Formats: sequence, structure tokens, C-alpha cells
Amino acid sequence: MTSRPASRRPFALRACAAAVVAALGLAGAASAHAEDLMDAYRQALQSDPVLMQAEAQGRIGHEGMVQSRAVLLPQINGSVSFNDSHGTQSGTQTLLDPSGNPILVDTSSHTAGRSRSDQVGLTQVLFDLGKFSQLRASKASAAAAEAQYAAAEQDLIVRVATAYFTVLNDEDQLRYAEANQKALRKQLDAAQAKYSVGLSAITDADSARAQEAAAAAAVIQARTTLYNDREALAQITGKAPVDLKVLTDKLPLNPPEPDDAEAWVKTALASNPSLQAQRDQVTAAQHDITTARAGHLPTLNASVSYSRNPSWGGLDFTGQMRPDSRSTGTTVGLVLDVPLFAGGGTQSRVRQAIAQRDQAGDVLEQDRRQIVANTRNAFNSIRAGISQVQAQKEAVISAQKALQSTQAGYEVGSQTIIDVLFAQQTLFQAESNYSAARHAYVINQLNLEFAAGTLSVKDLEAVNALLQ
Repeated sequence: MTSRPASRRPFALRACAAAVVAALGLAGAASAHAEDLMDAYRQALQSDPVLMQAEAQGRIGHEGMVQSRAVLLPQINGSVSFNDSHGTQSGTQTLLDPSGNPILVDTSSHTAGRSRSDQVGLTQVLFDLGKFSQLRASKASAAAAEAQYAAAEQDLIVRVATAYFTVLNDEDQLRYAEANQKALRKQLDAAQAKYSVGLSAITDADSARAQEAAAAAAVIQARTTLYNDREALAQITGKAPVDLKVLTDKLPLNPPEPDDAEAWVKTALASNPSLQAQRDQVTAAQHDITTARAGHLPTLNASVSYSRNPSWGGLDFTGQMRPDSRSTGTTVGLVLDVPLFAGGGTQSRVRQAIAQRDQAGDVLEQDRRQIVANTRNAFNSIRAGISQVQAQKEAVISAQKALQSTQAGYEVGSQTIIDVLFAQQTLFQAESNYSAARHAYVINQLNLEFAAGTLSVKDLEAVNALLQ
């Protein structure tokens, strides 16, 4: 799957989903419901909160990278201040009287003036290893968020398909349960009729009644399960599903391509976006160690400032008007900051960063093992699922024939009602297992692509083509 920049993907995704919905005539229909798997997926693209969280996280990671880069670019600041000053001065002064004798005289004077200070300055980082390594860590974190978004896109496909086919399987289970209850009710009526004319014992009617009551309870349970799983699908798509298309009877049973579990594992280790996201997290944690260690190193910044300071309208202490004046100045310099002692905080931050790196590495190893296991399990499930679907289909055919024979034997008295009930339950159980095996086989195909990190909308479209 081709990755888009984290800052652009959400908008493109929404635009694409909106165009699809509009083309299908769903945009203005509040009561519209998904009819097939692709309809459910398009609805989920617009409303699934899990995908939206990953989208937002991608934008958060991108902005974090922008902010880390911003501190390395020139920083320009300007300031303007205006001052209006007033003051008085009092004291004594020695003067000569008319006779020429010195005398002390109390004096006071007033001063006033206005001035303004305009200043603009520019600073530029020349050397700060901590900020440079922080930028690299932010880039790795942004890449991790983008990979997580790609994983969320694939996860949405799996969740929609799983919820969709779970509903289909529940509908089959309800249909079989209702058919079983209906058949058991007929058997109960027949057993009661035979008992009323003395052709069978009361135990046959009691057995049929007990089985019919259990079947009624199974129908209630099946309806509850179907309701709950419909709600689970609606949580993803945002709309309650009705009239879903079902899986074709002629389901192609093809083994994985390539038909080699280790080849799939190799692909998963190279392509799984969740695993790549964790690798990026380890890289970011490694850069964080460099950032922490940079606390021991000096930093060097360049600065340029220009100031202008006009003043006017003032009185000096003698009461004379001062002339207007203006001074300007330009300062260019280098600022070297050398850390000497920080109370042990720098060493502590280094140890903390190392521990966080080790933790991220452990999570990466855990994820790697889990993905390997998931890939092998999905591969083996597909291989086993092919045999299981075929076996369950044969079981249905055999159970149908057995029920027909048992019913015929019951009509002539060679079989009991218990034999018929058992054969009937065997048939419905076989049909239930066959339905579950078919739906599980399709889901496992998507699970294998998901574990390998190669799942795309085309895979979902291929599964959607199996619906009718």
C-alpha cells in the first residue's frame, strides 16, 4: 500500500469517501443502509472513530516534527516601548547674599520627558546537538504515526469484513434455529396425534416437547446474538445494516499464494505497518538518548539586534527645555552557553531515555513475535479451512440423507421419534458448521493479508465479488 504524507492523507481520504458515497446516492439519504461489503466499508471510512483517531494522531506527529524544525530556524522578535517620565528634585544650594556672605537656600526643580524604544532582534542556532537530535526523533515519531495510520486502514478492512460476515453467519444460525424449531413442532404435533390414538407412548410426545422447548430457547439466543452483532457492525459503519448480500454457494477454495508459510512470514516482517511503526518508535527513542546526552554539551547561537531610541519634549532639572534626540545602535554577537552543573538532572534524563529505548525495543520484539505467530496461524487456518469447508459440506449431504432415511423408518415403525429428532438436530448442526466454516475461510484470507501488511481495498473488492 502506497503511503501518503500524514498531513494530507486525512483530507484525501475524506474527499474520496465523500465522492464514493455521493456516486452511490448515499450522501443525502439518512436512512440508507449497506447492501454489500463495499457499501459497509465506504460508510466506515466516513464514520469509524478508530480510523479517525489514527488520522488525528498522524496530524499530531506531523505538527510535532514541524515544531522541532522551527526552533532551528531564525527567530525574529521585535519590541516597542513608550515612556512618559516625570520627576522632581529638591535640596539646598549655597548662594551669596548682597553683602557677599554665603547662605543656604532650599531649592527644588522638575524634570519631564518622553521617549520611545524600538528594537528588533534575530537569533540563529549554530550548534545545539539536543535540538538537532530532537528534530530527528520527531521525524521518526511522525513516520511511526503515518505507519500506524496505514495499519489502521488495513485494520478497518478486517474489522468491517469480520463484522459483516459475523452478521451473515448469525443470520444463517437464526434461520437454522427457526427451521429446527418448526420441524420439531411438527414432530411434536405428530407425536401427540399418535399418542392420542394409541399408536405411540407418551414418552415420544414428551421427548418431542422437550426438544421443541430447547429449540425455542435456541431461537431466542440466536436472535439476541444477531442483534448484538448487527450493533457491532453499526458501531463501525455508523448505520444499522439490513438486507446484506450473502456469500455465494460456489465459494472458490484456493490455497494461499505463495503456498509457503515462511514466505508470508518474511513478507510480514518487511511490510507490516504496525511493526514498522514500532521500529520508528525505537529510532525515535534512540535519538531521545542523544538529546538527553546533549545536555552536557555547549550550545552556540548567533544574534543580531537593531535598536532606535528617540526622546523629545523634556525639561532638565534647571527648567531648560532639552532638545529632541535619537540614538540608534546595531549589535552583532555570538552566545556560547556552557552547562556546568545541573544537580544530576542531565544524567538522570540520559538514564531515563535509555530505559525508554529499551522498553521500545522490547515492545518491538513482542510485536515481531506476535506478527510471526499471527501470520502462521492465518496461513494454517486457510489451509485447514479448505478441508473443513469440504468436510462440512459432505457432512450436510450425509445428514440430509440420514434424516430422510430416519423419517421413512419412523413412518413404518422401524425408527423412534428420538431417532428422528437426533437426525434432525444432526442436520441443522451440520448446516450451522458449514456456514461458519465458509465465513471463517473468507475472513482468514483477509487476516493473512493483514498480518503480512499487504491488505488493500482490492482484496476487499475481491471478497465482495463473492457476494450475491
